[in-house]
Amino acid sequence: MLSSRILKGGAVLGDSRRLAEVWDPASSAEENLRTVAEGNLLGKGSRARALDVLAVLRARFVDPGPQVMVALQTLASHPTAFREACYYEAARVDGLLGAFAEGPLYAWLCAGRTLVSVEDTVAWITGLVAAGRMPPWSEKVRARAAQGLLSTLRDFGVLQGSARKHLATPGMSPVGFSYAAYREQEQGRSSRALVASPVWRRWLLDGSRVVELLAQAESLGVLRYSQAGSAVRIDWRVESLQEVARAAA
Repeated sequence: MLSSRILKGGAVLGDSRRLAEVWDPASSAEENLRTVAEGNLLGKGSRARALDVLAVLRARFVDPGPQVMVALQTLASHPTAFREACYYEAARVDGLLGAFAEGPLYAWLCAGRTLVSVEDTVAWITGLVAAGRMPPWSEKVRARAAQGLLSTLRDFGVLQGSARKHLATPGMSPVGFSYAAYREQEQGRSSRALVASPVWRRWLLDGSRVVELLAQAESLGVLRYSQAGSAVRIDWRVESLQEVARAAA
């Protein structure tokens, strides 16, 4: 069953940036989280809301390990790469968000569609509910989830528009791409699997654009990429996610 934190989370880019600003790498994760919660450093109107948002941020940026927060701090002055890194981590823990971008959004792009409606999104969610891949949400909750998906993807730059949303031009910054690629290899993807990974569809990227971005990542000095027939090889020239993030400097 797909997980979804979209009803309590969203993009929360401002909160993500604030967490990176106040995070002390010399302290433990638990100490940092306690400091943020007790000091209301996210500036929420109620403790309940603050804890809800902090739980979302923890799942995205803290639970994967200390390398993520350190990298985000490095990327904080580079808005596009920071947003792309946050999107990667958000879609990693929110199955509904990742599945929607990789599935219908990418398919609609390939079919030449540009507009994305709440009604189409609700219909997709309804199909997941009928297939037993989502909880038996009411129509009202499905509508809220659909609106949350579209707003979140707009904030992450995959969609554009306010009342009427449409697909943005596919693309990533070389540093944001390198961040996502390094995180994928951290999780065990082989070179060939990384190039062909459906994760790139979250940015609406096709295979040719992925190869272009690999060449740009190579020019940053973070990796070497080569391909001969079906054989693909990626050699990383950095040893940590923070070194990848430093490539933005």
